[in-house]
Amino acid sequence: MSQPAMFLFLAAGAVALFAFLSVAVWVGAQAQERKARDRFALLKSVAENPGENGQKVLDLLREQEEKETARREREERRAYVVGGLCSLASGVGLSLLFLAVNAKHGIWAVGLIPLLVGIVLTVVGAKMTPGR
Repeated sequence: MSQPAMFLFLAAGAVALFAFLSVAVWVGAQAQERKARDRFALLKSVAENPGENGQKVLDLLREQEEKETARREREERRAYVVGGLCSLASGVGLSLLFLAVNAKHGIWAVGLIPLLVGIVLTVVGAKMTPGR
């Protein structure tokens, strides 16, 4: 494959990727805006018509917020653990690669940097407590 053809192929791929990402972000923003607008309308109607049903709606909204907060904390903890394990694996792989390529000079120790970062991220993710 010639150089200009490869460049055009990669350029078209990059444009397509970023176009897809921008549409995906826009759709997500629209959904969040619609959700916020509906929530505001619900709170406005509860404020205009207080009573027993209004209290039930507020309790339900509080419960949903607590569930969402707990879900976000679980996802954050999981992200720390997954990121730590990926970094740990890359550190081990890098150390083994450098050890196989040049065992005499101790360059394998470069792989300890991502290895140690991975250990720290994994431990932090494992020790995270809800409601920090």
